[in-house]
Amino acid sequence: MTYSTEVSHTQTTTGNRDFSVTFPFLAVTDLKVQLGGVTKTVTNDYTIVQSGANTVVNFNTAPADNSTIRIFRDTDIDAIEATYAAGSSIRAKDLNDNNTQLLYAAQEFGTLKDDNSVSFSLGNKGDVTVNSSSSWSLNTNSVELANMADVSVGTAELVDSCVVNSKVAANAIQTSYIQDNAITIAKMADDSVSTAEVVNSSVTLAKLATAVANSLNPVGTVIWYAGSAAPAGYLKANGDSIANGSGTTQGITANFSELYAVVGSTLPDLRGEFIRGWDDGKGTDSGRSIKSTQSGQNAQHNHTASSSSSVTDPGHTHTYVDVYAGYTNYRPWPASNNDAAARDADTGSSTTGISVSTTTTIANQGGNESRPRNVALLACIKY
Repeated sequence: MTYSTEVSHTQTTTGNRDFSVTFPFLAVTDLKVQLGGVTKTVTNDYTIVQSGANTVVNFNTAPADNSTIRIFRDTDIDAIEATYAAGSSIRAKDLNDNNTQLLYAAQEFGTLKDDNSVSFSLGNKGDVTVNSSSSWSLNTNSVELANMADVSVGTAELVDSCVVNSKVAANAIQTSYIQDNAITIAKMADDSVSTAEVVNSSVTLAKLATAVANSLNPVGTVIWYAGSAAPAGYLKANGDSIANGSGTTQGITANFSELYAVVGSTLPDLRGEFIRGWDDGKGTDSGRSIKSTQSGQNAQHNHTASSSSSVTDPGHTHTYVDVYAGYTNYRPWPASNNDAAARDADTGSSTTGISVSTTTTIANQGGNESRPRNVALLACIKY
């Protein structure tokens, strides 16, 4: 014969406060109510309303949508319903109430009480051991593989950390059972990947972490490149401005904060320049700061020059005869005059000297700068 000692309702109508009792009971004090698994108190949380054969649990505040309301019977068996005194009459109602009390108690045997206790004893029940109303366990080896359905144990049934190494057979986990991206760094042991596990050519520059790439060429490193455009990860060192953070320079959008910390807001302009090592306290090129520029200069030096010139003059003499014959002026005696007396009257001679000067000029040579032999390459800086 089918009987019921409890009923469960689900709140499906917003604001509904009334939930019916569908099983028989001796007294309303035997009715217990739970909301969402929590036992509620009559008067404080609900009232029991009886109208003829219908009994309703009326909540003071409507339960939330989709909440579960459990109404169950817990018949009081601390005392019998009717007690007979010597010499008293026996009423059928008293007999029925006592029998009903025993019947209801028997029906409720093994059901969950409002205090989450059970009405049967604890201990071993064959393959099941009852520790408390909330702690039931299967005895060891009580469930055999032959009695388990395929896929009966899913991921949800596995307790965290319950599958230990000792329970995993050798080669039990194959590649086909490993989901994509299932093995994360957090699940890998230190040094679990050695050189032997790395496939040839599998580690590419694109796969290297930024920290590794930067350890090879730190941000701010300057390279010379044999192309007209900067390679990936570099900017032309041409004096362009950069942002202290995200920005766009030379058509490249990136976070330039690390490079900004090295060079400031402006890239070094190395176009057409020779690079000189920073003195850094050595004393060869004192007074310079890092990234400072320096104009061209030649070291002080001397030029020497020599010149020579010569003039040959055998010398010559001018001879004259001075005749005083009443003339007011002297004049040379004609060479054709052979008059010795007159010629000898007054003779003399004079010598003419020659002065010579020489100028030496040193001509300029070379172009408009001083430079060694060189090759033109593109200067690039890491960002």
